[in-house]
Amino acid sequence: MRWLAVVVLLGACGKHPPPVVGGVSLVLDIPNGVLDPKGFTTVEVVLHEPSGDIARSAKVNADGTFDLGAVDPSTMVSVEATLRNDSGAALGYGRSSADAAFAGGAQIVVPVRRPIAYFAGTVSRDKDGDPNTPGDHWTEVPATFSDLSTGTPLDGTAKVGTQVVMMVTAGPSLYMVTQMTSDPIGALMGTAKVTPVSTADHTVGAALAGSLTGGVTDGAGADDGGTLVIGTTTALFAVNTTTGEITSLASGNFSRVAILTTSTGEIDAVAINNRGLTTGACTPTAELWWATLSGSTPGAHKVATGGFSDVAADRGHAYYVDACGGVLGEVTPAQATMLQQVTPAGAGEPTALAISNGQAYIGVETQPATTSLLVAAIATSGAPRTLWNETAQQVVNATDLPGVQRQLNAGSVEFAHLEVGAGGDYVALTTRAHFDGAEVQDANFPAITMDTEELRVFDAATGGIVQRYRSWCAGVVTFDPFATQIVKWGCASTTGQTAPAPMSNLDHHINSMTFLFGKK
Repeated sequence: MRWLAVVVLLGACGKHPPPVVGGVSLVLDIPNGVLDPKGFTTVEVVLHEPSGDIARSAKVNADGTFDLGAVDPSTMVSVEATLRNDSGAALGYGRSSADAAFAGGAQIVVPVRRPIAYFAGTVSRDKDGDPNTPGDHWTEVPATFSDLSTGTPLDGTAKVGTQVVMMVTAGPSLYMVTQMTSDPIGALMGTAKVTPVSTADHTVGAALAGSLTGGVTDGAGADDGGTLVIGTTTALFAVNTTTGEITSLASGNFSRVAILTTSTGEIDAVAINNRGLTTGACTPTAELWWATLSGSTPGAHKVATGGFSDVAADRGHAYYVDACGGVLGEVTPAQATMLQQVTPAGAGEPTALAISNGQAYIGVETQPATTSLLVAAIATSGAPRTLWNETAQQVVNATDLPGVQRQLNAGSVEFAHLEVGAGGDYVALTTRAHFDGAEVQDANFPAITMDTEELRVFDAATGGIVQRYRSWCAGVVTFDPFATQIVKWGCASTTGQTAPAPMSNLDHHINSMTFLFGKK
């Protein structure tokens, strides 16, 4: 019998209303700052129970309360909540960090934040003014972000921090990683520090006491905000954000990590050591590792060796894709098990993975220079559907000759990052592409070598592009000394694509990309 009345109260951090007698109070916890969700009219709640999911929605009253109606009590439930406007756009999202009892008199607090995607990296600048000679100077720059609740086009001017090489989110919490760079190749060097950033107003706090060694490569956080796992070129680390303690779990080059909380509350992580993936050739010697982060003795061990190219976690389970076999699989502390074939032999390599609520988003690279984003249901073996597919191209303009352009076709393209945000409303990815344009004597075109990096944010349901931002586009023009050739060239933008203003010092290489409450 469905007898439990559920009254949900919208409250602010530190000001939780008292439980409703005979019902359950579900408190949507917002930080009381300039980044609070605004403009919402409805709340959509999903209760994840062992027997299945219950989805409800309700109008938000003027006093911030809303009523989801009668729901059966449960001894174990996790909660997701999305705040939407009248058009259905997600203006806030959050989820509980652990299972809780859903019964009379209980109070469940769900932190909710705006759907914001952060990315960070470094900049390489020519230091002698001659684009034909090597010797770039590398430096750190502020992180930038896309607030998907406002729809503001990206141009690099939205800044977080000062010298950020990586952003890491842990549920409602946000952290930045700082580290020095080296010339002329841009390798990260020296120790790295982890610093909390307020999700109320982006105020930067004090750095944690511990430090990391090796160049930082990837990071992920637990939904409770208290634990991070960070991979570097020399080790896999666990970070206790409460005490500042940083523990080395294993030695190696860990370039892909994901974190999960099991049904018992244990926090674990999966990671790939020695990924070694190169465009056009998978590497069957990558190692899949499992790390236990809870308890008094965190540690990690190798589970399997293969063509592993990325890992992801969802609802207490961990998954991987194998570029050599073209498969999606699940990993446990004991073994890696294939779940389904993603791509047949010779039809592209799955190299990126993110999963949210049973939906796997898989980035596939097909040579010479095509990237695709596929969507597959974890629980079924049906063929994945294609959300997006594109062959990388870049148009360059002769800056002194209006209307004179040249289209370059990429020689290679690769996925750098893939993550799902706002509970599955958005999926974002970053790519890197390399272009070699041969000299065209009849048109007086010199040889051009170009590299680009882009961020794309998609509507996960339709595949429509919400943001397309080119963070980097730079190259070298090589002139024929015996020919008269067009001298000045610049990168052109395509329809719907934004980029930093020229010479604004806001462009950068993307080292990391992450959502608040993201899934990777």
